[in-house]
Parts: sequence; C-alpha cells; structure tokens
Amino acid sequence: MFRFLLVLSLLVLAGAACASDDNSAGQAMTAGIEQFREGNYPLAREHFERSLGLGADTPALRYNLGVVCYKTGDYAAARNHFSTLLNGDSQALARYNLGLVALAEGRTGQARDWFGQAAADDAPDKVRQLAERQLADLSVQNNASRQQSMLARQGYISAGLGYDSNMAGVPEDSPSNRGSAFAELVAAGSLGYQATERWRLVWDGVFYGQDYHHDSDYDTSVLQARITALQVVDVWELGIRGGGSRAWLGGDELETRAGLALLARTDACAGAALLHGCSFELAAEQVNGGPGYGAYDGQWYRFEARGERTIERWLLEGFYRWESNNRDNFSQEGYVVNVSPRHHEIGIEAIYPLHPDLLVGAESALRHSRYDSPHQWLEQDVLVERRRKDTRLELGLMAEYWLNRQWLVRNQWLYRNQDSGIDRYDYDRHTLTVSLEGVF
Repeated sequence: MFRFLLVLSLLVLAGAACASDDNSAGQAMTAGIEQFREGNYPLAREHFERSLGLGADTPALRYNLGVVCYKTGDYAAARNHFSTLLNGDSQALARYNLGLVALAEGRTGQARDWFGQAAADDAPDKVRQLAERQLADLSVQNNASRQQSMLARQGYISAGLGYDSNMAGVPEDSPSNRGSAFAELVAAGSLGYQATERWRLVWDGVFYGQDYHHDSDYDTSVLQARITALQVVDVWELGIRGGGSRAWLGGDELETRAGLALLARTDACAGAALLHGCSFELAAEQVNGGPGYGAYDGQWYRFEARGERTIERWLLEGFYRWESNNRDNFSQEGYVVNVSPRHHEIGIEAIYPLHPDLLVGAESALRHSRYDSPHQWLEQDVLVERRRKDTRLELGLMAEYWLNRQWLVRNQWLYRNQDSGIDRYDYDRHTLTVSLEGVF
C-alpha cells in the first residue's frame, strides 16, 4: 500500500491539470480518477484512454495510464506508458515505477537497476525514499532466495491440424503445386538457473514435426537444443547463445546446424516516444547438408532488430531481418542451382484483446531476396543463365482463445505470394492451422 501513495496524489493533480485544457478530455480524466478511487481499474483505464484519444497526451495522463495498466496486470502496457516519461520532469518517478513493473514480471536484476536510478541524489526525497526501501527489500529477498532452489522450469506443447495449399520441402525450392491436410506437433521446454543477481543461464530444447496426409516426401521434423548466458547491464539484458539443430525431410536427414548468437534487449529504447521495447540479435551458423543435400553445406548469417509499442490497447511489433547464405550450391553438367540467397525482410504484427480471454491479430511481411550467382539450365538444348531475384509478400490473421490459465485454442491463416525472376519459383500458398496449445 505504501508504494502507491505517490500514485494517488498524482491522479488528483492530473485531474486538476487536465480539466483546464480540453473539456471533453478533462471530463474523461475526471471520470477515470473517480473510477480509480472506487477500485474499478479497467473502467478507469477506458476513461483515461478516451482522454488520450481526445488529445490530452500529457505526462500526467501517461502516468495515470501506466498506473491502471499496472493495477490490472497489463505490465507491457504499463512499461510502455512509464517509458514515455523518462526524458521529462517526472523521470525519477518513471524509473521507480518501471522498477515496480520489472519486479512484477520477475526481472529482479532490471528492477534493481531502475530503483538504483530512482534513488539518485538529485531525485525528489519521496521518490528516493521509496526506491531505497525497495532496494532494501530486494536485498532481503535475495539473501532468502539464495537458500532456495534457483531453477525455473517451463514447458510448452502444441498439437494442430491444418491444410497447406502448396506443399514445399527444401527451403526456397520450387513448390509442388499440390495441397494436402497435415498434422503438426511442437514440444518445447526450458530450464533457467539464476547464477547471480545479474547472471542467469537458460537451457532450452524444441521438437517440431509436420506430417502431410497425401505425400510423406514433404514431411518435416526439426530437433534443436541451445544454451544461453544472460547478464543485466544497466537497463539492458545482454546475452550469448550457442546451440545446434538437425532437420529431416521425408525421413531423410536434410541438414545439421551449429552456431552462436549475440543478443540484446531493453525496455528503455532510445527515442522512447516511438518504441517502448527493442531487441537485437546477430547470429552465425555452420550448416552441413545430409546425404544427398551436400549443396547446402556452408555458412548462414542473420541480423534481426525488433521494436514494440503499445497504442491504447493495441500491441504493435515490427522487425527488420537481414539474412545471408554462403553455400556450396548444386552443379551438374551445366545445370547450376544457387542455394545461397541474401534476404532483406521487414514486417509488422498487431494484436488486440477483444476480451480478457480472446486475442486477435494480424501480420504482414515483405521480403526481397537476391542470389549471389546465376542459375543455369538447358532449355530446348540452349543454355540459359539467369540470376534469381524474389519478392515475397506474407499476410496472416490469428485468433486465440484461452480456455484457462494453461490451455488455449489458436486459429491461424497465412498467405504467401512470391514473384521470382525465374518463373518456376513463383507461387501462391495458403496455410490454415487450428491448434491446442498448453503452457506448464
């Protein structure tokens, strides 16, 4: 209760400040404060969001929205609203509340960093006292937790049925132009170990299998295992990950991969007015093709950047991905197939909660691919040489309904259209999947 004394006082001041601006926005703010005092936090949030939509985008309103989102358990939205205040007059209070959010999400290392910044000498006395109390509590909790197990376990399983209108096997190969129903299974598990306050290790493994009803030659399965070391540095979580995977196609070994990745994530992105959370990954892998797939031997590289933002009740996430391949390629008697593409891809995903148990979403991505050397083939006894360039558009819709706190049903439709410089790689592909997913 003590930690919310500042919250209550700011809500009252915010109402007085907003009422003098725009009458409609001020009325919505006042209604939100009244609902907050009555303990009706979801309705208070609706009023505050209405005030924001009417143009009252003030630090006080952003703070109030952060508070009600925190109270209703929407920590991502709370974090996003508080992050907009990091460069203003209320930055010490924003850091303190970001510490509370991190604490609620179980990220004690980041919570300690936020509280440490909020307890700086130039912070208001009241904020500094609250932050110092939180730091003291964390110290006590840390000493107690060291006497308990430092392991955290999590599991995930998904079983689904679907239809694929255009089966494809080897990545970037020409499609089959045949459709089939399929069944798929995903099983994943992770084990985390908190080595110190700032260091933790995570082991994870994934199995994925997809079996087609009409043609087992396109059946796919993947087995992956990784270990990640993560360290909290200021407001960043930095990590290095190593691991390997093996994939099979139609029962035959397709390829084996082993590699490393560098990771970085923060909830306090530069330019917080635009992005509230961002992450980066730089990865490299050695790839060894299985028997009959020696052309896939070589190296694979990827850089990915992601950013997220909450606008009212919408969660938006965008990404940019660069990927490069350096493979041996396939060559035989003048017939050359290049399997070393370089991809540039951008995409965005939007998720909206229609109901506490029902989420809907949409996604879109555009990818441009260029191959580093020409394909060659014989056409009516004439040798044709052409460099492959592809543009792929991807659209998707999703709905998921939570049956309880552990299980959900997901329905997903995905459409891909590829326009290639070589006609046989043009395709349209629709995939519809219904799955039952569980977290334990």
